[in-house]
Amino acid sequence: MREKQEIKIAKTAGFCWGVKRAIDITLETAKETDGPVSTYGPLIHNPQVIETLEGKEVYAADTVDSITSDKVIIRTHGIAPEVRRDLKSHGLSITDATCPLVARVQGLIKKYANKGYTTVIIGDKGHAEVIGLMGFTGGRCHVVKSEEEVETLPPMDNVCVVAQTTCDTRKHDKIVSAIIAKYPEAIVNDTICDATGDRQGEVLALASEVDAIVVVGGKNSSNTKRLASMAEECGARTFHIETEDELDPDEIIKYEKLGLTAGASTPTWMIERVKNRLEKIRDTHKPSLWKKILRLVEAAVISNVGMALGAVCMVFSNSILAGIPFSWEAAYISAAYLFSMHVLNRLNDVQTFKHNEPETIRLYLRYKTFMAVSASVAILSAIAISVTVNLYVTAVLVWALVVGLAYTVKWFQKNEIKRIHRLKDIPASKDVFVGVAWAVVTALVPALATGFDLLSPSLAVAFLFTFTIVYIRSVLSDVRDIRGDKIVGRETIPIIVGIPGTKVFLAGLTFGLGALMVVAVSAGWVGPFGYVLLLSIAYTGFYLFLYDRHVIKTGLAYDLVVDGVFIFSGLLAIIWTLY
Repeated sequence: MREKQEIKIAKTAGFCWGVKRAIDITLETAKETDGPVSTYGPLIHNPQVIETLEGKEVYAADTVDSITSDKVIIRTHGIAPEVRRDLKSHGLSITDATCPLVARVQGLIKKYANKGYTTVIIGDKGHAEVIGLMGFTGGRCHVVKSEEEVETLPPMDNVCVVAQTTCDTRKHDKIVSAIIAKYPEAIVNDTICDATGDRQGEVLALASEVDAIVVVGGKNSSNTKRLASMAEECGARTFHIETEDELDPDEIIKYEKLGLTAGASTPTWMIERVKNRLEKIRDTHKPSLWKKILRLVEAAVISNVGMALGAVCMVFSNSILAGIPFSWEAAYISAAYLFSMHVLNRLNDVQTFKHNEPETIRLYLRYKTFMAVSASVAILSAIAISVTVNLYVTAVLVWALVVGLAYTVKWFQKNEIKRIHRLKDIPASKDVFVGVAWAVVTALVPALATGFDLLSPSLAVAFLFTFTIVYIRSVLSDVRDIRGDKIVGRETIPIIVGIPGTKVFLAGLTFGLGALMVVAVSAGWVGPFGYVLLLSIAYTGFYLFLYDRHVIKTGLAYDLVVDGVFIFSGLLAIIWTLY
């Protein structure tokens, strides 16, 4: 019997804190600048991130003379002092995104160079970081990357030893021993960053546990190439790729146990895309009945068919809560509207969603015409049905349609004064718009369709219940997608107030909604079914807890659990009517 197939993901895979810092600095600079911004050399060694930054008008320049903007950002690898002076002489505004750990090494070199020491740098001579470090040595410098090269060094009295921050930890120790043997009085500084040591240690351990390892990162990334080299030296079949498109299914399927790691300059969304692709390859080649069922469920989730079903459930739940007669026409209108808006907005704003929902966008682009036609048919049929109900429903639906489609449309050009050129540019607006949309079509539309009293307290409670449930779900997704949102420049609550503050905010909303429901039932605004819906509110608190404990993070499990609150509320309504 063959062993169970599995994919082990390195805990340290992805952006290190220095890269995260540089990306944040660059995005903030681009956001505050009217026009293009330059980086001196590629900000980091990852082509996909560089391409994304170019979409934000951030362009890499290889020389000072090739810089065409007024602002320049110093790359994470740092630059030599003479280059900085050259940038200043050109009158450029400089923003320094040098990794603080690299800056520390620069400071050490400068300190000992001023004392007359000769610097020996352990690293790759052509690497951007090493080139920058050499500029601080006062011309007294040697770069070595092997024990053999140490033997060729000339006699020296005062020696200072540093290392490239992403140096191979195993080779580093051997080279240091060789240097000490030749220069007993040499001062050795430990300058390899902790993130490098942790990643390399983890890839060595991972290589001994799996049959093959996929290393994700730029082909020009020194630390990524080093991870791939170390894995290969340990005997694991190694695939160094930049994107999921480079995976060869015929090769991947040969191995039972796979490892997945990534360099320090690889974004989380790219790692997720590779992980999802690996899982798809496994499932496609060996589909069990259970996996076939999961694939169908995933297709329903990704295509937003599941979202449409959730809308029907919320219409039924709100009908019971507010005392509104259930209307199948209203249920269809709600489902069709939410389905079409989710589909059309994703098709209209691929660049934003490709970082946070790679599998969704992959499916949408693959079946672009089908998805667009399906969404169009859904919304047109909803409008047709609304006309048969009454003109009030039609008016509200058309208004919601216009607002929904307008959300991602660019109405104005940005400039220094006017920072907003579409509704989605309003900070933290997405969650409010989504919450209102759900509340309108699942609470207000059913009320209009059946002639229900619009001033009824029960309708207000149903509206607030739906809005808050959806709003909490949407903000939690912003927490999950915070890295991708930063890259595309979206201002969400987690970005504005931070993740810890957002979690406290969501917990407060959940408790507040529970308190509101208790008050609403006690005051007679809604019937006793309101107490039953406390279970839906508790369900919301439960998935917030699961996310906080990293039980659910991304993917199908996250979507099923979080969006399950809609189905759960509908099931409670069904049980209530039956018993």
